[in-house]
Amino acid sequence: MIKYNLRCCCPCSTPVIIGFVIGSLLAGIALATVLSMYLVDSSKTKSLSTNVTTVTTSTSTTGTTTTATTTTTTSATTTTSTSTTTTAPYCTTRVTFDDISGQSSTSGIVPNGYKNLNWTNVMYLNASTMPTSGYQTITTSPPFVGYNPGGATVMITTANGTKFAFNSVVVSSAWRDNLTWSIYGFRAGTNVVAGSFSMSVLNKTIISCGACSNWDTIYFISSGGTPRAGLAENGTEFAFDDLCISFGY
Repeated sequence: MIKYNLRCCCPCSTPVIIGFVIGSLLAGIALATVLSMYLVDSSKTKSLSTNVTTVTTSTSTTGTTTTATTTTTTSATTTTSTSTTTTAPYCTTRVTFDDISGQSSTSGIVPNGYKNLNWTNVMYLNASTMPTSGYQTITTSPPFVGYNPGGATVMITTANGTKFAFNSVVVSSAWRDNLTWSIYGFRAGTNVVAGSFSMSVLNKTIISCGACSNWDTIYFISSGGTPRAGLAENGTEFAFDDLCISFGY
């Protein structure tokens, strides 16, 4: 490919020199003509003496210009509003039943004050001691799970008066299929949330809530269901693990 680059300026020195030479010649011819005319005519003229009085009048005018400048200042006030949205954290307290002080290697009562909660009708159990049951199914963070001995109603309350948000819990029936499991959330003696779910032995169910806040008491209740064949027991106990709550929300 061939490219041509056009230059922005041309070499103009030659025309200028030629013009200068021609101009000089013409000026010389004109000067010679004038001189010749002067020489011819000067012999024919007389000397004239003329007195010329020149009066020069000088007038000075001084003008003063006054410029008035008006400055207008405009003041603008800007008001800025800031809104803050607070998002509640998720699961600041996770109840696993694996870190109870002085706990037995098999089972025992969950003591009041554990995870800043008070516990009614809740025991912990090493799920490996009940391999053919819902206790083994539910285990999320081994080895321990919580359960309700004899199918009793579970009550969990705040131990220090600080309300909490209920986030989630993992649940399974210990011995029965189609066990009805219910949760009730209370605030200052008023039931604010309630829900019932069907649980089985071979499946674990995650119950979660994104707007269950400002609680002080939780109830877990179980009833009904059909005893599963081949298991050691047939009561309405359920197992739960990884109870997630967030205090102060």
